[in-house]
Amino acid sequence: MKRFLSIFMVAIMLFSTIAMFACNKPDNSDPKEESTRMTIDINPSVEFMLDSENKVVSVTALNDDGAILIAGEALIGKTAEEATELVISIATETGYLGEGQANLVSFSVSGDSTYAKDLANSIKTKIEGKLDELNLSGFVSEAQAATLEEIRTLVIESTTYTEEEVANMTEEQLYSALSLSRVETALLLTEELRNTYYQAKEHKISFAEREETARIIDEMGSIYALVNTAYKTALNAYQDMLVQIDEYRYDNLVSPDSTYQKHLASLRDAKINVLEKKNELASMDVHSADYQKELDALNTLEQIYTSQLEACEAWGEAVNEYIDGLLIQLRELEKALVSIEEDFSDDIKAELTAKAGEIEANVNKAKDNFFATFEEEHMSDIESIESSLLTKKEELKATINSDTSNS
Repeated sequence: MKRFLSIFMVAIMLFSTIAMFACNKPDNSDPKEESTRMTIDINPSVEFMLDSENKVVSVTALNDDGAILIAGEALIGKTAEEATELVISIATETGYLGEGQANLVSFSVSGDSTYAKDLANSIKTKIEGKLDELNLSGFVSEAQAATLEEIRTLVIESTTYTEEEVANMTEEQLYSALSLSRVETALLLTEELRNTYYQAKEHKISFAEREETARIIDEMGSIYALVNTAYKTALNAYQDMLVQIDEYRYDNLVSPDSTYQKHLASLRDAKINVLEKKNELASMDVHSADYQKELDALNTLEQIYTSQLEACEAWGEAVNEYIDGLLIQLRELEKALVSIEEDFSDDIKAELTAKAGEIEANVNKAKDNFFATFEEEHMSDIESIESSLLTKKEELKATINSDTSNS
């Protein structure tokens, strides 16, 4: 894990330079120097953030199959085309694409510029060429890319920028902000763990800012003890709710012992069974006596998979619905804090203004230290998730190799 942390820190330093360049780039910049978002969907769904040199700076699984697909793969630093070809190869090795299957591959490239359109044409050509190289028939289509407003929503969900800040960002700044967020969470392969990280970081920063306010008031002396006591009481209630939300999300969505993760494990097993049966059918004579029996068996396995998927989604929705209820309570507690802050005396407000730089520096320190703290707390979960995904990936490959050798 130390090795992964070192890679993460290097990536952050390198990409920070890219982001600074992107955010300060004039509006009339050469379209070839754009960065963008690309997705590939085979049902494993994967997102790539590309820098101004068309190199992959982050790869993110958009669903559980996508997490299996990218686990253990070296995609960072490749061109968009190289990454695309590698994804098609991995999908074939793991049975998501195969002979005799209705192979469907869709992709999207965000942006309306000439650069984006040229890249989309290049990606389509690469996918078609790779399918031909692998002797696979299939249909390749360009999907509707995320709109600018949808990108803004992604940035709000996966960063600590406010809605107002995001609303004022240019398209290039949005891609840079999203890329930085994806780089930051590169080790967190599943959506559940990434969401836990995003929310926990947002909560940590919110609390850190107000903790600094309480510290400044405390340092102003006993004359402000009454205000300080009221503020700390409200702040403690706020912190308790933050902890409750974070712990509930972890216990019910991320923990290997959670019902959700058990549903997810069953779902992955069901998917392996479906892919295995599909590959068996692909090697059979459709006119043989056993073909219809095996086709019926596939239909049964697909029904089991659908049932597992519905159970997994239902549990996730129930957990998130409960979390939404806790967030309503959190916002009420935040209103109480805001009310106290609005009633601060002029001298308290003046002191907070005078020490704004000090407060910001300490809050930034909390931001900078957050990933290391989160990784330390969730190290076993990160390793367990990656190990589980790699195991499923090898099981899929073994299934395909077995079917190939028996055909």
